[in-house]
Amino acid sequence: MHGAIFRRLGPIAILSLTLLASSSGCGARQDPVKARAVVEIALNSWKNAEDAAQLANQGIEITEPDWQDGHRLLDYSVKDATLQPQQGPRVVVVLKLEDQRGMKFEIEVAYEVIATDKTQVKIGRDAFHVP
Repeated sequence: MHGAIFRRLGPIAILSLTLLASSSGCGARQDPVKARAVVEIALNSWKNAEDAAQLANQGIEITEPDWQDGHRLLDYSVKDATLQPQQGPRVVVVLKLEDQRGMKFEIEVAYEVIATDKTQVKIGRDAFHVP
């Protein structure tokens, strides 16, 4: 199953990473549309109950505390993707989650997307985001 998902998303992830990384660098502006695509790849992996570590094969590293805590991602919707001064693009998402006890809830989060080189992207959740 995971092989089929990688084969389907692999070329998209590589293209997204290449495009995102090619727009990064000193003084260069990153593209929020490309950042959104990379975040969606990561969130789709979570939604498909994959391990976050599997994204490393696609050059994506994500720090997502709810994923790490074992919450299920039932669905998500991207609200906005913008450029931030002195930072990478910011992608705001509403997550529909289920915890280990079966309680369902929604939370709005923001992810900062940083291209570390031409093949690697880090996605970090902004702990200070206020919906």
